[in-house]
Amino acid sequence: MQDDKNKDNNNKEGKEEVVEIIEEKVVEEVFEDGKSIDEVIEEDKLKRTNKNYLAVIILLLGALLGSLFVDVAQFVSKKGYSPRALKEAKIFSLDGKTWVAYEEPIVKLNILTVSEDELKDCPTCKPPKEVTDLFKKVMPTLVVEEVDINSEKGKALVKKYNTKSVPALVFSGDLDQTEFYNGEAKVLFNEADDGYILNLTGLGLPIGKYIETPSIDDNNPIIGKKDAPVKIVLFSDHQCPFCAKFFKEIVDVSKSFGDKVVLVYKDLPLDFHPQAKNAAIAGECAKDQDKFWEMSERLYATQNQWGKLKDDQAKDFFKKQAVVVKLDPEVFGKCIDENKHLDEIEKSIEEGKSFGISGTPSVFINDEFVGGVIPADQLRKKIQKQIDKAEGKDVNEDDTQNNADNNDNDKKEE
Repeated sequence: MQDDKNKDNNNKEGKEEVVEIIEEKVVEEVFEDGKSIDEVIEEDKLKRTNKNYLAVIILLLGALLGSLFVDVAQFVSKKGYSPRALKEAKIFSLDGKTWVAYEEPIVKLNILTVSEDELKDCPTCKPPKEVTDLFKKVMPTLVVEEVDINSEKGKALVKKYNTKSVPALVFSGDLDQTEFYNGEAKVLFNEADDGYILNLTGLGLPIGKYIETPSIDDNNPIIGKKDAPVKIVLFSDHQCPFCAKFFKEIVDVSKSFGDKVVLVYKDLPLDFHPQAKNAAIAGECAKDQDKFWEMSERLYATQNQWGKLKDDQAKDFFKKQAVVVKLDPEVFGKCIDENKHLDEIEKSIEEGKSFGISGTPSVFINDEFVGGVIPADQLRKKIQKQIDKAEGKDVNEDDTQNNADNNDNDKKEE
């Protein structure tokens, strides 16, 4: 009985399919060959399946032939190359140019600079063309873009990389995958966020102008008033022989301008001066007793006596100077032994590095940077120029020289 029911169901389904076929064909055509209903149904199913397979095959062949056609067409027309061809090519020519394949990634270089109008007053705000050309030669995959710091993109880059000056050469993080960087060039760059910034001063290239100047903190030793129109910030190293020559001059010249100038001292002990950091601590400990400038003058004057000593010996030497400078020896000695101001000194070092300073003495006269020792008369000229700017005067170098001479004469008369 169950088999009969199954047969009945199958017959019903078969008949329904036959009805569909008969709707599309003439009845006589279906049965003219003497085929049974089941044979007709199976034959129709097979035809439909074959049609579906054929459609898939045509689609795949079309894709393949289309790809091959693109390859052939691009080679014949010389209007481009397919990805397949490029993957295999090492060098090829197109439209009069020769293209070479490199294993290195694309490196992006954003040159932060100023507008064309501003470049007229600040030509060094843009790096020499020879510099970018040199980088292109050693890194053929370099893509260069100049960005105005006052544009939206420029402002975003300045904020992201904490840029202090222009020009600034900001390389993408892919730089560290290049042969150039991993050779001898690593020391030329400072890591910043997800990229690298070229140390211009380390290469001997000039700074165009500073977007930001060093801060004057409450714990910095100063001579003068913080709100003076001209702010001189000196980064110095007590063991640096050039700093020893410059220290007294910059103090005397700054004082000669009275309330118009404030002089700020920031520690920048260099790594290759073994006792520079201990000397900086001695200076800061003397500052606690309002004797920083006196102790610094003493340290600079006695460099040859303590510079080559070992740590304990150098510290003992510094403690003996407390009597000469008229400090409380016990308080001063304890301060040195505890390295009390080491954190402040490290902060000052990092600030100097953030401005690209790698040598001492280094001086900011408002937003003008001076690296190294300059004669006292040139220092006076630069200070006077900044004073005149603050007072709204437009003076040339000759005017500045005359004003500086007047200040010098006033000092001599005193």
